Amino acid sequence: MLHSGLRLGGRYRLDTRIGAGGMGEVWRAVDEVLGRVVAVKAMLPEVADEPDFARRFLAEAKAMASVNHPAVASIHDYGRSDGVTFLVMEFVDGESLAGVLRRSGRLAPEEVMRLIAQAADGLQAVHDCGIVHRDVKPANLLIRRNGSVLITDFGISRTWDGTHLTVSGAVLGTPSYLSPEQVLGQPATALSDVYALGLTAYECLAGHRPFAGDSPYAMALQRVQFAPRPLDADLPRPVLAVVGRALATDPAGRWACAADLAAAARSAAAGSAAAAGSAADGWSAPGGHRPPSAVASPGVAVPSPAGPAWPGTAPPVSAGGPRAARRRWPLVAALLAIVLVGGAAVWRAGLGRGDGPASGTGPQQPSTAPTDDAARQAGFTSCGAAFCPTRPLCWRGLTSISGNAMPPRRVDCTAEHAWETFAATYLPADAVDVPQDELMARADVGAACSASVMAARSGGRTTTGWVREAWPIQLTGTDVWLVHCLARPETGDPSGSAFSAR
Repeated sequence: MLHSGLRLGGRYRLDTRIGAGGMGEVWRAVDEVLGRVVAVKAMLPEVADEPDFARRFLAEAKAMASVNHPAVASIHDYGRSDGVTFLVMEFVDGESLAGVLRRSGRLAPEEVMRLIAQAADGLQAVHDCGIVHRDVKPANLLIRRNGSVLITDFGISRTWDGTHLTVSGAVLGTPSYLSPEQVLGQPATALSDVYALGLTAYECLAGHRPFAGDSPYAMALQRVQFAPRPLDADLPRPVLAVVGRALATDPAGRWACAADLAAAARSAAAGSAAAAGSAADGWSAPGGHRPPSAVASPGVAVPSPAGPAWPGTAPPVSAGGPRAARRRWPLVAALLAIVLVGGAAVWRAGLGRGDGPASGTGPQQPSTAPTDDAARQAGFTSCGAAFCPTRPLCWRGLTSISGNAMPPRRVDCTAEHAWETFAATYLPADAVDVPQDELMARADVGAACSASVMAARSGGRTTTGWVREAWPIQLTGTDVWLVHCLARPETGDPSGSAFSAR
């Protein structure tokens, strides 16, 4: 069990738990040999014996260590100590772009272009090393105090030599930031990262994501059928051109490489009128940087490079006429269904052993409104505005992959465990696509899982300073998801049940 004060490798003293990483926990730590603050990413013991997780963890270290660029986190060390496999990296004094957006809503166009240019520079360095990140999103872009950008979390990246840093037979990534070709089951390329960075730019400018839906399937289908919802027409034309080209459905229509995107973003930030005209003309940066030949990718076989403007317009009719178009759309939908059944379990639900089954599509809006009967049958009872367990519920194996919650393993509270449920609430309908590590930031979930609720449920036991998490778990045999309010001591293992049953 990781805890404050634990020394790994005889030199890295864990200080404060920062949060959940791809396969474990990330801690602020002190390198006692060199006297500096570092970040330690430790793989949880629950997944250490899983070959895919261990392979991905080592591959992430090698991928990050191979890149030398100010916008990519530096790797200091990798090792195993006291049964814990860990990765030591640069500690970033700042916050994620996702956190900035939660506070600010959206950013000024010039600031967005400046951030995107820096991130694109870093991605070009990553691509030059033969690596595709495959999970570019605001949560994986850290903003230092000085405003510079740092790309993190290479846990599901891929190299040109065919090494897949992934879980066998699955499609990894965050549904809201997957490129159309990834949705259709095609290999991710450097241009997939360009698309994801375009989605990030859109979210920064608009204050919301370009696609929305009740499930990953709905969002994925929109990705290949429709162009993003239009951005505010009052935004500078060069900025609109930069983002629009990055979000071309067909990879061949995007910026040819991340370096070209970076140069265009800088021109747009500087208010260069040439950026808009050049973008429309297939502009490339003077002396433009071209990626390795392996970056080039064939066009995606999807209807129209841009697609209709948004739901409400009919799909374009192909040269074969309306009948050919009607034949093609069911085929695309069927292909999406195959891809999502194979991969969506990784996006939100699969991989692991939970109290309920791993859903093939992850949390989504129930077909019928959830009732208290469903919660009661699962061992909960109403208590105030939320639910309380009627028997102790303890867990091990809590793992989040790029913000997506894996099903935990339920254990007897008298056995060794890490977490216990003290309350629960239904997963809000508008939170089906919210990453697990962002749920506590919501007002409704945060209120249900507050420290005061935890204290009221503790039966007199002191829970001051305990760590709280919000974790979505599906009720067995239903399409209903409960957000479990979990807690554990900051240090040490809990003994027995900490919370009184109702």
